[in-house]
Amino acid sequence: MSIVSAAVALFGLETWVAVAAAVTALASGAQVINREAVIPWRLKSANNAVVRLYSRSADGPLRKGSAVQIAPRRWATASHVAPSDAVIKLKLGDTWSQTRVIYRDEELDLAVMEADDDWPWLARISTDLPDPGTPVKVVGWTPGRRDNENRDRGVRVAQDYTVQGPVEDALIVLAGAVPPAGFSGAAVTEIETGKVVGILFQFSPGERDSYGPPRLDETHATPLSCIPSEHTR
Repeated sequence: MSIVSAAVALFGLETWVAVAAAVTALASGAQVINREAVIPWRLKSANNAVVRLYSRSADGPLRKGSAVQIAPRRWATASHVAPSDAVIKLKLGDTWSQTRVIYRDEELDLAVMEADDDWPWLARISTDLPDPGTPVKVVGWTPGRRDNENRDRGVRVAQDYTVQGPVEDALIVLAGAVPPAGFSGAAVTEIETGKVVGILFQFSPGERDSYGPPRLDETHATPLSCIPSEHTR
């Protein structure tokens, strides 16, 4: 006997129809809440969890990038803008917060830092790889106009991309606009879930062969699944 038949026999048809209708309504309501409230809040949190990063080695140039908070006081970025011998600071509101690298993978161009100060905005992360065709938003900071006191105000920028396939365990390839300066370490967020899935680290312009169409411009990101779990909590 099926579950439906058993329910009809036990409760009566009218009761079962009412129960089924209630369950359907609850499921539909949950979907609406997720779509209208939960996901927009995740997207807002992910956007605000991305801040500016400045780093400078003893004898090296000033590097500018972005970082996203993936756990309290823990920030993910591209390792090339957070060298092991550099002083690294994050712009948290009006304060520059000192950080230290607690995890680094030079091959993947990925680093996790720990900051001295709290920041209220936290990204919801996913360690699942996005499917090809998934729409994503990449959020990072780029230098802005200087004010009357010659201070670089900086601009947080969000750009839309599409995941290209195949997706590899250690690489997500995106197609879209050329990322601006300062986007190294920017957060790659799935629009449909509001979860951050990767960290942008490289732009590779398409090349034109002597014959055939030009190759596609590629923006490369490292999946957050590459970070050991002890550094994401």
